[in-house]
Amino acid sequence: MIGIMLHNIPEGIAIAVPCLAAYPNRPCFAFALASLSGWAEPVGALVSLVLFTNVDHLPNILAMVAGIMIMVALLELYPEALRHVAKDNINHNNNNNTTTTTTST
Repeated sequence: MIGIMLHNIPEGIAIAVPCLAAYPNRPCFAFALASLSGWAEPVGALVSLVLFTNVDHLPNILAMVAGIMIMVALLELYPEALRHVAKDNINHNNNNNTTTTTTST
């Protein structure tokens, strides 16, 4: 439970800050969205406790969730990281090529 709470703090900040940037005169809206996102994990845990009372299927369910997380990482996060690395390398190379040289006479 402490892990969920600690995870929800940066998640709430990540939701509230863009909302405050988009609607600076509506801080209650940002607070409501951040709070709503924070309740997703505990509500999901309660729903799963009600639906999955048979613990015989728990290893299969956990394996399926692990597979989903691996696929998200491979198909979404890894390509995005490669795009950022490529962009950083291009920017770094452009900075190195624009160095000034002095000529001696």
